[in-house]
Amino acid sequence: MAVVEVKSNLKPDYLDASVRQPDPVEVAARKIFANGNVANEATDSALSTYHLFDLPSDCILAEETFFKVDGWGFAQIQIGTETDPTALVDQTKATEAIVTPIANGDANHAKRLWEVLGMASDPGGNIGIYASAVAGATGAGAMTFQLAHLYH
Repeated sequence: MAVVEVKSNLKPDYLDASVRQPDPVEVAARKIFANGNVANEATDSALSTYHLFDLPSDCILAEETFFKVDGWGFAQIQIGTETDPTALVDQTKATEAIVTPIANGDANHAKRLWEVLGMASDPGGNIGIYASAVAGATGAGAMTFQLAHLYH
């Protein structure tokens, strides 16, 4: 049986310039929490958009991110970008009261926001996160949310 000695991406060989050095977001990031809420009126119609927050495209979205949707006035929950409204969440409100798009150890673990949103490359700068309506509101409502992300 082979005996190996391997270093993780967090412990590179600083003397070897050919080895990828650790990314500051992966090894020295600080966790930032943004807590918000947004309301809708009973008369809000399909294609209404609600700009929740802007995040750096290269941040890492953390598992503490959640959207409390049981009081939201729409039957379908769509959260994403202005041009891709379902990039982060696309489900019915009845599925769960609190939506957590990032889970510990899931496929989006340690991925950059732009990757989680399904973009082909990093657009740079900030990316707006939106809630969008696919149909008219079923009543007035509100959604509270927390966007937790790692950034250097």
